Amino acid sequence: MSFPAALKPAARSAYRSMLRASRITFNGDPTRHVQMLSVLRQTFSSPSLTPPQPGSAELRSSPEATFQPIIEEQVEESEIQKRIEEWKETAQFLRKNVVQGVQDEDGTWKLRVTDETELGDNATIKEPPKLPSTPFPNRNKRRCAD
Repeated sequence: MSFPAALKPAARSAYRSMLRASRITFNGDPTRHVQMLSVLRQTFSSPSLTPPQPGSAELRSSPEATFQPIIEEQVEESEIQKRIEEWKETAQFLRKNVVQGVQDEDGTWKLRVTDETELGDNATIKEPPKLPSTPFPNRNKRRCAD
């Protein structure tokens, strides 16, 4: 099965978006960045956009890792479109929600926060939901038989 020609631009866009997000997120951590690039290459070279298996050489950095090729299954265009959208969402998640930290000698963590990192204001935590004034809110209501 070859990759559908109509979906090639969308897949290329998702691939470039993942490359940009990984470059921004893993800046200063070449080991993780290289691992991410190899997984992306293997995934996007697959006609079904299937990520590598957990035991494959791309996910392990040990020298005894063995390459396990991706076994292609027949995938419909709608499924490929769904996977492309998932990769776009993953790129957004990497940019907005993943930060890297380094621990100093004194035990404190320094986080590398980028301009795109989403910072919450904890407004919902500061204002808890209203609870009933009594643990039995229906206690004072009259019953039909009374």
